Amino acid sequence: MTKVKIYDNQQLAELEKNINEFLKKEEVKQLIDVKFTAISKDGLDKFTALIIYQEDIRPVKEDPQMYE
Repeated sequence: MTKVKIYDNQQLAELEKNINEFLKKEEVKQLIDVKFTAISKDGLDKFTALIIYQEDIRPVKEDPQMYE
């Protein structure tokens, strides 16, 4: 299933860190595209990234303690 994730941040380095951490997650099967915008108004910067990705829908492993 194709999904999107949006990140907003005023610090470009933090936005980059958020994106990299998200892409390492098991739920991301394949990266499709990344859209990026930057806005500067009244001396304040805002960065936004839209990540389009293919979700990994493997069956979830059951917790063996769940049935004890």
